[in-house]
Amino acid sequence: MGVIQRQGIKHSIVNFTGLAIGTASTMFIYSQQEVVEAYGMVQYLMSIGIIGFPLFALSSNIVAIRFFPRFDDAAKGHHGFLPLILLMCLAGWGLCMLLVLPVWGRVHDFLARDSPLLQQYLWMALPFTLLFTLASVLYTYAVNFKRIVIPSILVEFSVKLFLPVQMLGIWIGWISLNTAVWWLTGHYLLVVIGMIVYLNHLGQWHWRPDWSFISPELRRDITRYAGFGIINGFALLVATKADTLMVGSLTTMKSTGIYAIALNIAAAIEIPSKSMYGASLSFVAKYLADENWTEMRILYQKVSINLLIAGFGVFGCVWLSANDLYALMPNSAEVSQGKYVLLFLGLSKLVDMGASLNNQLVYYSTYYRYSMVSLVILAIANIGFNIWLIPLLGLTGAAVATLLSVTCYNLFSLYLVWQKFHIQPFTRETLKVCALGVIGMAVVWFVPPTAYPAANIFVRSGLYALLFGALVLYTRVSPDINQLWRDLLLRLKKAR
Repeated sequence: MGVIQRQGIKHSIVNFTGLAIGTASTMFIYSQQEVVEAYGMVQYLMSIGIIGFPLFALSSNIVAIRFFPRFDDAAKGHHGFLPLILLMCLAGWGLCMLLVLPVWGRVHDFLARDSPLLQQYLWMALPFTLLFTLASVLYTYAVNFKRIVIPSILVEFSVKLFLPVQMLGIWIGWISLNTAVWWLTGHYLLVVIGMIVYLNHLGQWHWRPDWSFISPELRRDITRYAGFGIINGFALLVATKADTLMVGSLTTMKSTGIYAIALNIAAAIEIPSKSMYGASLSFVAKYLADENWTEMRILYQKVSINLLIAGFGVFGCVWLSANDLYALMPNSAEVSQGKYVLLFLGLSKLVDMGASLNNQLVYYSTYYRYSMVSLVILAIANIGFNIWLIPLLGLTGAAVATLLSVTCYNLFSLYLVWQKFHIQPFTRETLKVCALGVIGMAVVWFVPPTAYPAANIFVRSGLYALLFGALVLYTRVSPDINQLWRDLLLRLKKAR
């Protein structure tokens, strides 16, 4: 866990810094009345890139992890693995353009029929998705070298800096939405260039292809796995990430902006999972290739308990302060419609984090095909849930649909991992962590609020963090966290 911990902690620091920027931006910029609609438009374009990513990339992102151990040979430039996955990426995006452009008028009219902003800017999704896809695939490739911090700064953190600057410019009147959309596309062009420079700095920018290394058997394996990944990945994203797109299509851009604000706050809960997953993927691929089930089970359970602790820690702080967070925002009466969206999205993050690496185990194993049917069903179900629940419950309906989809999918993946590998992520400590989180929130819930929202956030969230953290350390539910605490105390003593 040493490399995972170091990269995970550094990555979490970067992401929590981004969280601080994102929280401030959400509270004081994105919630401005002049900005909410524009923010919803930008988030809608980004959701197209996310939902369509498996097809745009031809699943080269998961091929980059799954097959790297078979290409790994630094002396031979990894046998041209990098140009292979980038060629897949360009082919996938090009194929999508060939399919979409002849029917663009119908697609445009269907998606943008009730939104003047979409009618004007939907076409910008075409160049944006290419750059978004290239940046994401290069980020995934860098994971193979146990490097997630700098790529995360380039691909994820930079956007959290860039978006509030854009929205601030719109709010003050310095730039138009048209300029902001073009700048967003230009930003991702710079991100792609930055990833190329970084990989070259690592000595991992090997551009010479080695087609002779790709045997007919290996080609068939890659093709089958990529075909699975397109359907599987697309279905997974529709099952778990279609909410923003559905809200934008079934309501208004302003509602999309309100939903995106709640989604931004909820994203704080899953920050540790991004760090831990990114640092763990190469180990998952290696243990699967070696059929080292003992180490896999240890990793599986450690990641689960650590993520669940981190998830409950952040979720409790966020939910206990939800009313005060919204009270501090400009235009609070309108944006606070997303309060219960925040609750159900937060619960879906907890479910996903507690289930640990189950999805990754399925993706990168020889049993990857088994999840395809269930994901397709879940994707259809999620769209159905959204169509049913959004008119019934409004924005909250989309969040409930996400929670249902995430829960069902993880239950199936847990069952599949148990059946095929006879390992599961839960221990007695799992129930203890859930109990500690509920107890901590219940105690703080009865702390009387003051008339000052900022003071309430500081007191309630701070008290919960201290109480929950103390309980976790006292009960020793995670040896890794107790060890980190001892290391921190030792460093503080040495610093004196």
